Amino acid sequence: MLRSVKYGINGAVLAGLVAVPAIWSTVDKSVHLVVDGKGQTIQTTAQSVGQVLHTKGYRVSSHDLLAPAASAHIANGTRIVLRRGRLLELTVDGQTTRVWTTAPTVSEALAELGYSSTDFVSVSRAQRLPLGTTDIAIRTPRTVTLIRSGTSEQVSTTDTTVGQMLADLGIDLSSAYRLSAKPTDAIVAGQVIRVQRVDRRLVTRMTALPYPVRKHYTATLSAGTTKVLAQGKAGQAKITYALVFIDGKMVARTKVSSVVVAAPRRQVLSIGTKETQTTTALNAPSQPAPSPGTAKAIARDLLAARGWGGVQYDCLVTLWDHESSWNVHAANPSGAYGIPQALPGYKMSTAGPDWQDNATTQIKWGLGYIASRYNTPCGAWSLWQQQGWY
Repeated sequence: MLRSVKYGINGAVLAGLVAVPAIWSTVDKSVHLVVDGKGQTIQTTAQSVGQVLHTKGYRVSSHDLLAPAASAHIANGTRIVLRRGRLLELTVDGQTTRVWTTAPTVSEALAELGYSSTDFVSVSRAQRLPLGTTDIAIRTPRTVTLIRSGTSEQVSTTDTTVGQMLADLGIDLSSAYRLSAKPTDAIVAGQVIRVQRVDRRLVTRMTALPYPVRKHYTATLSAGTTKVLAQGKAGQAKITYALVFIDGKMVARTKVSSVVVAAPRRQVLSIGTKETQTTTALNAPSQPAPSPGTAKAIARDLLAARGWGGVQYDCLVTLWDHESSWNVHAANPSGAYGIPQALPGYKMSTAGPDWQDNATTQIKWGLGYIASRYNTPCGAWSLWQQQGWY
């Protein structure tokens, strides 16, 4: 009887020893914990997901993503995934908003939020997001029309200013360019930006200077006779112009200097006024010529009627002193005639049928001619000084 009891006790102890490993296997478990994409296998006696995270020092907030739930029981081989929340402060095209995400990197976060890979991002897309706040500036592409060298093209850009966009396109604004917008102007969708290249050049040209002509009227020569007292000779000047080109087309030319290389030599002519008997019979004026003083007085009144006076009168007197000495019957072999030396003389008939003898008719025509060609008597005299005629 005693032997049987002994064997019975030994059997119970042996059975207990055999059962211990089976019970322990339900207490000590191997689980795989993945936090923000990084995994590790751990041994734990915890009974729930929350207990596992607590033992590893993780606290779950409302912005985190956890699977299974914190209250879920775990078994050997359970996989626990925790993605912790990150706060993003996004400034999109100047507008700021705050967004929570459980994505571990900038790239994944922006993709989840629907932003395109073509958007400008102020930080590296490969950067891992810290658990704190991350500031990210985003600029979406805007399409503008760029016109340069006369060619139009559509440009999509995420740059903030006109200057940044042009620099990215390789347009060096340190060169001579004219822009339709300031480099500091903000880019606006649909904007038209015109870029024109401006070239400035100095060009030198040699030009002939016509010789002036001085006429002396003399009664020692027959009317219609001209004698060269001194032969004229053209001069030469070196003129420098400043030229402005826009996109290769010249838009402005300004004379900046004029240097006389060789001065012109004046030609002096002696023009006969002596009437022969034959000439007098054929060309006798129908009325006597007024004196130069009378003709100048008529001119003064006609100038005043046009609103010209003072210096304009002085220019006119000097001009016609050289042309005809204010003689209504002054004739030139070239066909020029009268006080203003109209060429040919009959042009003055538009001012009156008495153009051959009437100082008023001749002066009216002469003033009209000057106004249409040179604006003022001083304008005509300025040209006469350069070339000896007007």
